[in-house]
Amino acid sequence: MAVTSSIFSASITIMYSLLFVLTIVGLATSLPTKSKEDIRIVGGEDIDITLAPYQVSLLRRGRHTCGGAIIANDLIVTAAHCVTGSNARDYSVRVGSSSSQSGGQVIPVSDLAWHRNFTYSKMDCDVALARLSKPLVYSDSIAPIDMLQNNEEIPDGDITMVTGWGNLRETGGYPRQLQMVLVPTVNTAMCDVAYSPSYTVTSTMICAGVPEGGKDACQGDSGGPLVHNGRLAGIVSWGLGCARPNYPGVYAKVAALRDWIDQNSEMLRQKYLLRAF
Repeated sequence: MAVTSSIFSASITIMYSLLFVLTIVGLATSLPTKSKEDIRIVGGEDIDITLAPYQVSLLRRGRHTCGGAIIANDLIVTAAHCVTGSNARDYSVRVGSSSSQSGGQVIPVSDLAWHRNFTYSKMDCDVALARLSKPLVYSDSIAPIDMLQNNEEIPDGDITMVTGWGNLRETGGYPRQLQMVLVPTVNTAMCDVAYSPSYTVTSTMICAGVPEGGKDACQGDSGGPLVHNGRLAGIVSWGLGCARPNYPGVYAKVAALRDWIDQNSEMLRQKYLLRAF
């Protein structure tokens, strides 16, 4: 459904190769010890939007509330918990900017769709789509991302990249600059054990994080992309706090929800066409 240029795919693959080497070296020498005041819960670093041109800031009444990813020139995928029960007119997206507060373009959302099986109590099927009021013009800072295919699996321990403007600390404020962190995927059964018995990790979820904590998505990152080898693998969904040891971040699993994404993308387009007549 989404069309990603070969140039972007090649550049993101090269970036992943470099980041993977740096990550393995870092893990081999263990994480540095930091004081509580110095710890970034997200545990990442500044990144320019040109390295994640699919990243968007979802604005609710003009304020950053969640992240999202461009999957077509008129469609954004995000988390259901960001928009469930809301009116599309309350939302817009900022695209093409490394800042969630300025720059790029702000485009109103015309329609929303969220998974009907989503509930806040279980956080299952945490996926939603936002249709834009006008199509995007692609550039080096605005581009779609391909998604994992239906039921495609990622090996446990593979490195993924998370981006967003979420809290740098569990109780901290939002950064102005887009952040990036690398985290390995975690076996689903092990992730479920970590959260059991209070929470259940289902088949529509994928986990990623490091056992020692310190690297994770946080409040404000919700709906943002978890990317594996240049393709969208997950959507930031939930977790216990942010980057706590032994509690991986939990993401909506794109490969398990791909059919819903494809079907509802078409539904939103048909809805638009009907309005045009």
